Order: sequence, then structure tokens, then C-alpha cells
Amino acid sequence: MKPIYLAPLEGITDNIYRNTFEEYYGGVDKYFTPFLSPCSTFKFTTREFDEIDPKKNNIEDTVPQLLTNNAEHFLWAAKEIIHMGYKEINFNLGCPSGTVVAKKKGSGLLFYPELLDELLFQIFEALPSLCNPGQKIPDISIKTRLGKVDPEEFYEILEIFNKYPISEITLHPRIQSDFYREPIRPEYIDYTLTHAKAKIVLNGEITSISDIEKSETAYPDIHALMIGRAMIANPELAFHYKNGPKEFDMQKFQEFQSVLLSKYEERFSGDKPVLYRMKEFWAFWQQNYPSEEKVIKNIRKAKTISDYKNALRQLT
Repeated sequence: MKPIYLAPLEGITDNIYRNTFEEYYGGVDKYFTPFLSPCSTFKFTTREFDEIDPKKNNIEDTVPQLLTNNAEHFLWAAKEIIHMGYKEINFNLGCPSGTVVAKKKGSGLLFYPELLDELLFQIFEALPSLCNPGQKIPDISIKTRLGKVDPEEFYEILEIFNKYPISEITLHPRIQSDFYREPIRPEYIDYTLTHAKAKIVLNGEITSISDIEKSETAYPDIHALMIGRAMIANPELAFHYKNGPKEFDMQKFQEFQSVLLSKYEERFSGDKPVLYRMKEFWAFWQQNYPSEEKVIKNIRKAKTISDYKNALRQLT
């Protein structure tokens, strides 16, 4: 049985969601934060600090993720994170967003192998100096795509990764321009398992227990699986994989939704930011209500929390 990781989704898997998910469902071995973007201010935003504040996160199973192309910025953030007690930091080389890629960040950085190599060299060279005497150097893991415009870019990229003591490589076997539309490229999974020095985590097109089991059979050497969208839609997925499949518990799911709503009402001021966050979830949750298209539409149209709650009461 493989470890299961919850993938980071911007605007979805914040610390409120992660903590509530663990309380109601669990089954996840690591939770990755949405990316933090350290910059020349050398200061986390309030939102970013919430994602790593040890008072609001379990540092034993939470992995902060950094998005940058600047070693100085990465190392500043890493030092702050290390001294909070985190044991692993994840480097985001997978984000396909056009605005991110245009800045040579995320999967955009993969198109510049010399820059990537120099960045990793500087990070691993300086990492020990960030720790106090006797303090364990944290693991540095990477989440990556195959490349930006051509999957064959990955051959050189993996050679670069192999030069450094990367703890895990989470492979999303698509290129940047595939976004999430095109099929994954399984031949590169086999290549990575054969040639990578780091442990390999598989991410992409895993939507069910059956998919998890097929991945285990097809790639017995993978270390873990990372699941994002499918686990937002079906939060029971990891638990049922580990404890045996059961019928979807709709009552528990609705309680989970209600608690999330209450917590976001406590965090945000006004109806608009609360509704924005809750409506983000419905892009995934609606699959659990296949005959409730009209009600889902009303949920999406709600302009006040009162309207939103009234729409929810119409669900059967």
C-alpha cells in the first residue's frame, strides 16, 4: 500500500481545508501547501504565513511549497520554514499557469536548464548553513512536469535533478502547454523510475481506488501517489483506499461542507470572500450531485451567504 499525498491547489487546499479534511477524513500521509512566493521583500504575506504558521498547521505532515527562480529568495524562505520545525520543503516546478510561466517560474523554469541547474546548486550548497548546530537538514523535494514545450526536455532536466540530493520527485507526466487537458505520457514514468536517483511520486489522472491500484500494479517502484482534484471531489478516497471501499457517506460530506463554511465565515469579513471560496469547491463537489443541476446553478448564483445556505437546503 502506497503513501497518499494531497496535492496543493491554489485557492482550495489552504490550512482551513487541510485541517478540516484531516478531522473528517484523513488517510493522507502528506499535505502540501499551495505555493508560497518568496520575493525581495523577504517577508511572507499574511495569507502565506497562515499556510505555514505552526499554530495552524501540523508540521509533522505538512510540506510548505515554494515557487521562485531566485536562490536568495528560496533560501530566505527555507530558513524561516526550517526554524518553524518543518522537515521538508517542496520546490514547485510544475505550475502551468501562463502568468507564472512568463516569469520563468513553475514549469516555465524547466525551459532554462542552465538557470535551473545553477539555482539548485546554490540551494543545496547553502542549505546546511541555514540550520542550527545539530539540527537536521530538511528534505528538499520537487514537483515537476516533463518540460515546457516538448517532453524530451525531461531527459536533460532529470540529469540535472540527479546531480543533487533531492528526496522525492513528484512527476506530473505532462508538459506545461498540456495544462490538464492532454493525456499524461506514461512512457516517461517508466523512464523516470529507471533513471532517477530520488524516490518517485506519481501525480496525474488518478481519480479512483481502481486508478490507484492500477498505478501500483503498473509501477511497483513508485514511492507514493499525489492526488488533487479527485480527492477534493471525493474526500473519502484516500481513507477508503487504505481501509476498504464503502458507500459514499453523504451526511458526513454535508457536515464537512457546513464546518468549512463556518470556518471561512470566521476567517473572512463579509459574504463575498466566503462565497468565492465555497464556490471554488463546487467545481469538484458537483459530481456528487448528478441530478441536482438546477440546485447547483442556484448555489453558484448565490450573492449572499443566506442565499447560499437556502440553495444548499434544496439538495436531496
